[in-house]
Formats: sequence, C-alpha cells, structure tokens
Amino acid sequence: MATPERHATDFPASRPAVDLPIAALLIASLAHWIRGAPADGVIFFAAAVLLLFTERHPAPADDLLPAARLPGTSLIAAVALVALVFGRQTVPMFLTVTAIGVGALVVEWRDPSLPAHPAPRRGWLWVALAISWCLWELVSFVYEQAAGGLSLTHPTMSDLVDPMLDNRVVQALALGVWVAAGLAMLRAAADARRTA
Repeated sequence: MATPERHATDFPASRPAVDLPIAALLIASLAHWIRGAPADGVIFFAAAVLLLFTERHPAPADDLLPAARLPGTSLIAAVALVALVFGRQTVPMFLTVTAIGVGALVVEWRDPSLPAHPAPRRGWLWVALAISWCLWELVSFVYEQAAGGLSLTHPTMSDLVDPMLDNRVVQALALGVWVAAGLAMLRAAADARRTA
C-alpha cells in the first residue's frame, strides 16, 4: 500500500538556535566591550539575555495584561525639556533615558510575539541599509584604532554626530525625534497585533 505523499508544509518549520535580533545584540555587546565601553556592553548583553528568556518562556495567553495606553506629546515635551535644562551626560538625562527604555521594554514584552510572516521585498532594502551602516561603522572604528585615534578622513558616525549634539537645542530635538519614533513603533506593533 502506497504511503500518502508528504509536502514541506506538513512539517513544522525549524526554529534557529538563536534569533537574529539576539545575535545582533550579542555582537553589539562584544563590539562595545572591544571599543572600551563596558557599560554599553552590559546593557546590550542584558537585553539579549532578557529577549532570549522571554522568547523561550512566553507568558500564557491567560496571563496577558490589557493593552497599555501610550503617552504622546507630553512625553516628547518632557524629554526635550530635560535635555534643555540639564544637557547630555548628566544624571537626570541618564535616568530619563533609562526610564523610557525600561518602560518601552515592559510595554512591548507584556504582549505576545507576532507570528512570523515572510518579509516584504521592501524590507530587504532596510536590511541592506542597516548592514551597510554597520559595516561603515566597523571599518571606520578599525581604521581609527589603527590610526591611534580620531580620523578626519574616515570618521565613525558618532564622531560626525557628537559635535552637533553639543548644542542643547539640537539635543532636545534629537531626543524628541527618538522618543516619537519609538512611540510610533510601539503603536505599529500594537496595531499589528489587533489585526493579526
């Protein structure tokens, strides 16, 4: 008796041992350790560990909390005000950015992960841009290390941006855009879950 024909769709898709975002966080952690920024390395490593734990041990559907109400203009204005009053690399600014980051993690991780979908073709353009930017930073960093410091012919992105961020108005604008972009991504993820 002939056995029924099996198709690839009959078998569950194998899950990679490590998700790409987790691998990216671990690589970023290592890069920060190498460049002499251990605090940043610890932050990226901790984020990778937390993400790995939550992906491997998702909360049961019954334990999920109702959707959180995200702040809007008030949060953007508050962050910009902190930047204007205190400036970069101050304790109030550090606490503000930390609170925003932890809050975003709590809001996002309390909801279930979306099922995987094939990436649209335009998604590969963003991937290519991100990889190109990372490669530029890596090559520039290695070049600067070999040159013994800041290179004017092949600077890293941070070397180009840092002088502009010395101005507190620019700091406030940059932080406002950063918070607005983060809120937009959180809202987009929430909308995608509602329509999934």
